[in-house]
Amino acid sequence: MKKVFGFCTLFLALAACGGMIKPENGSQYLTQLDAEPIGCTFLYKIESEVSVYDADDARVYLENRIADQARGGNAYWITSQRTRPNEWVIFGPERSFVLVANVYDCPHPNNVRTAKDGGTSVTATPVVVEYQVNCNDSMYGGQGGC
Repeated sequence: MKKVFGFCTLFLALAACGGMIKPENGSQYLTQLDAEPIGCTFLYKIESEVSVYDADDARVYLENRIADQARGGNAYWITSQRTRPNEWVIFGPERSFVLVANVYDCPHPNNVRTAKDGGTSVTATPVVVEYQVNCNDSMYGGQGGC
């Protein structure tokens, strides 16, 4: 009886971890935009439908689909998102997430202006830290470079 209970517990634990979707094929480098971008080239529209428990997993699935496309793109804007009930489901998610996105090719995907902010502000800016190394106070006495 203990072996059957242990096997069932192990099976349920593995099934619970099976729903997590991981980024693949460089999809983690895509930039999600909150509005239509300015200065980017529209490539195509994509629709994805997936049965998962979490909206973040549905978004990662969409990013994986974009990365798998031969048409490319480095930024996307989700134009609509909805759920629909899964019929005849006993185990698993009761709803499917349906995401529709426009995919763009932006010259600088980390520094994109959008129509939402009037094109004046930046949605994602990389942080650049600059500092100067003082070689005179090094343990080598400033000889031979840093």
